Amino acid sequence: MKTMHNKYTIPAMVLLTLLSTFLGCKREIINKLSFEPDIPIETDLLPIADAYVQDGENAGTNYGNVSYLVAKDDQQNYRREIYLRFDLTTLPEPISNIQSAHIELHGGVADASDTANAKWVYYTTKEKNWNEKTITWNNAPQIDQQIGELNGKYKGDNQAVSFEIPNSVLKAAINADKKISIKIIAQQQAPGLKSFYSDFRSKETQDVKLQPRLKINYTAAPSSYYSNVVMDKITFDSIQHDIATSEQARTLLRKQLTTVAEAALSSSPTPVNKISDPDARGKVQADAAKIYALALQYFLFQKEEHAKQYVDKAKEFLLSWAAINIPIDHPPQESVYLPFFTGYSLIRAQIDSDSRAQIDTWLKNRYDFYKIQPLRPNNWETMRNLLMLDIAYILDDEDRINQAKTDFDKHHNTNYRADGASVDFLGRDAFAYHIYDMEFAAQIGRTLYIKEGRSVVDNFVNHRSTKWINLRIDPNDPPVLGGSMADAVSFMAPYVMDPERYVHLEFVNTEYAPDKNREDYNKPYRAAGSTYAFVQVAAVMKEDMLLFLKKISPSFNRYTDLRYYINSFGPSFKPSPATSATLYGKYSYRGWFKELELGKYSQSELAALGIIDNGLSSISIPKGLRCILYDNGDFTGNSITLTGNNIDLSKFNFNDTMSSLVIEKL
Repeated sequence: MKTMHNKYTIPAMVLLTLLSTFLGCKREIINKLSFEPDIPIETDLLPIADAYVQDGENAGTNYGNVSYLVAKDDQQNYRREIYLRFDLTTLPEPISNIQSAHIELHGGVADASDTANAKWVYYTTKEKNWNEKTITWNNAPQIDQQIGELNGKYKGDNQAVSFEIPNSVLKAAINADKKISIKIIAQQQAPGLKSFYSDFRSKETQDVKLQPRLKINYTAAPSSYYSNVVMDKITFDSIQHDIATSEQARTLLRKQLTTVAEAALSSSPTPVNKISDPDARGKVQADAAKIYALALQYFLFQKEEHAKQYVDKAKEFLLSWAAINIPIDHPPQESVYLPFFTGYSLIRAQIDSDSRAQIDTWLKNRYDFYKIQPLRPNNWETMRNLLMLDIAYILDDEDRINQAKTDFDKHHNTNYRADGASVDFLGRDAFAYHIYDMEFAAQIGRTLYIKEGRSVVDNFVNHRSTKWINLRIDPNDPPVLGGSMADAVSFMAPYVMDPERYVHLEFVNTEYAPDKNREDYNKPYRAAGSTYAFVQVAAVMKEDMLLFLKKISPSFNRYTDLRYYINSFGPSFKPSPATSATLYGKYSYRGWFKELELGKYSQSELAALGIIDNGLSSISIPKGLRCILYDNGDFTGNSITLTGNNIDLSKFNFNDTMSSLVIEKL
């Protein structure tokens, strides 16, 4: 999350006049002066790992999954220490001057009477890549240097405690590997007195406002960024820094962007009335690529001499199409126009008002046409949502934005089964269509975080469908809690990462007869054919997609593909903490359903929650948890231990058998 403060700009013409008059300076010298100050910015980062460790008998125990962090000064066997690790690569570049930085934790000393003799001492650690799921007292990283200490404060109602980080320490981390790891210990002010216990909320806590944060105040050089639907300011500023410092970046942009844009300068638009006209699709695709390249070339290199020629040429193309082109009722075909719209967003602020009005009218007419199209619960609806949302934000039309978001929310709540299988996968029986739909969903996520802030990404990716109905089994089923986009990636991951072991024959059970004539019909899914989608899904899940892309091509990196390159500067997705399992009364995650938190549930306790005895048929268990089912109500009798998603308990001979259960961490 990032807060931008207002920038104060000196009235330049007034100042120039004064300087010319009173100092006698020559205009050509004055024109070289810049009066824009650096921009003050405050940003905060969640830790990518946090945990506490305990000595003695628990020295080999890991506490990385709990919702609290403990620091305790005590005798052996009772000492506890806190570790936090932050990734600084998401900070925009360049940062010209760090003003201050501190780690904010919510909590404090548990007993108010202990605060007078309490303090915390904190250090950097030598090892910065420790894993919160495996760190223990025995393997915890060694300290590097002490960087501060703080008098104890009573925790009260989860008050914030600030651990100041010296600027020199943060700058050194940024200049080194862009990682910082901190250890916090509890220590008595006067040794030998009563020990004290302190605790804070960890990143696993459910209340986002109470999660740990590294807060940094700094100034950045003025940016030439302006609003669009392709990238946010952090991405833009990071790319500008990359262009200035990386030959790999310059080579990528020259080959995949500048060459295309320069070729487009000498070409002419080829507008068509409709994409369904004979030979029209190829013309739409060709001009879409040219418009996007021209616009992006200007946006990234707008300070270069002759940059305006790219705007003028892109405007020529857009006006030509706006004059005669109309939409059709086929979202997959209409999605080919997306580069027209995203490209326009990059130059809209730079063109004259008359031209802008003509192009805006073209977009408004398209939006209004898309708005009245019938809803289809598959990739058609995802594309319709994206087309509407991008246009609405480009026009900065609040009513259209709200309508587009409402339509998408409805669709997002019906798209994924509890295990992550999408409507498209179930309808077409193909991962090719599963990821095809996600390609457009991810672009919706990117537009939302560009316009509403990076913090929306976690909710977007972790959001579980709330009105899932398996239309292929019974469209009259009551809606149940489904899965999320994160689940959808996990659902297909084995078929990407281990294709020899996990094989899916594509389109075998499709409900669309023409699929049986496809070249890939009844052939194993091959992830290489989905690269086009993985580079777009990286907009909201870049780490997961990089794993996929490297599996397909081990040499793949940030500078391999322009689309991935832009998305790679986006936010890092953080999975929801695993705290509950979801029970269902019918196979395939249907019927009654109930979310249960960690704990033990007897027959009577389940009944009090409205769960039918001997009525469980499927269960969804997130990674990191396991469930033990018993056929007696008091945790006795036959039992079975389950992890992951279990679509039909009859394959374990445990359908309609459970009378008590335990949900616990692995």
